[in-house]
Amino acid sequence: MRMRPRSRPRCPLPSPARERADFWPMSPGPTFDRVYRELKGRLMTAEFAPGEHLEPVALGEKLHASATPVRDALQRLAGERLVDAPLHEGFRTPAPTEPDLRDLLEWSAKLVDLALRRVAPAAVATSDNAPFATPHAPESADEIFLAIVRTTGSDEHVAAVAGLFDRLAALRTVEHLVFDDVAEEYAELHLTFASGNLVELRRAVAAYHRRRQRAAPDLLAALRRETGRRR
Repeated sequence: MRMRPRSRPRCPLPSPARERADFWPMSPGPTFDRVYRELKGRLMTAEFAPGEHLEPVALGEKLHASATPVRDALQRLAGERLVDAPLHEGFRTPAPTEPDLRDLLEWSAKLVDLALRRVAPAAVATSDNAPFATPHAPESADEIFLAIVRTTGSDEHVAAVAGLFDRLAALRTVEHLVFDDVAEEYAELHLTFASGNLVELRRAVAAYHRRRQRAAPDLLAALRRETGRRR
């Protein structure tokens, strides 16, 4: 009797590889894209409370989708750090502490300042202010900071800053409840940006972030209060 060769047992993927594979959406197509965009928009506009549990089935009913594309979208958002996914605990919105928020703001300040230090001073002195030329006037501080970072020509630098700003977006929605001069602050920052004065712009960027670091307790309290009020 002819014996069949014994097949080798399949080796499972190492744990890190499995974790990376989990972040790839399993339900590509229009439904996944729509659910992903809508969930991301809701997270960035603070429609969920900090630490709120995100149940795929319940969210699917609200988004007119099955649980599968919702779960896949949440996996992708977890990869972007817009959603927390503790092991065996499902999904939930991040609940940053005061040190967490200060750390994010410090990292934001450093990334923008790094871009400013890479801008050639001679280029800033040109009459058309070429380094900070944009197709339209920036409408927020984040747009100004992204315009600065784009001058580096580094896609990685831009992606890092854009991802960080996505994570800070929910806090931006309550800044006006903590600071009564947000519009004036932005206008001043925009004037400094438009002037092309690197020294003053670095000072303005640092001051912008330091102010929010000092106000971290108030910003987090305002976020909890506002999201609780909307429930």
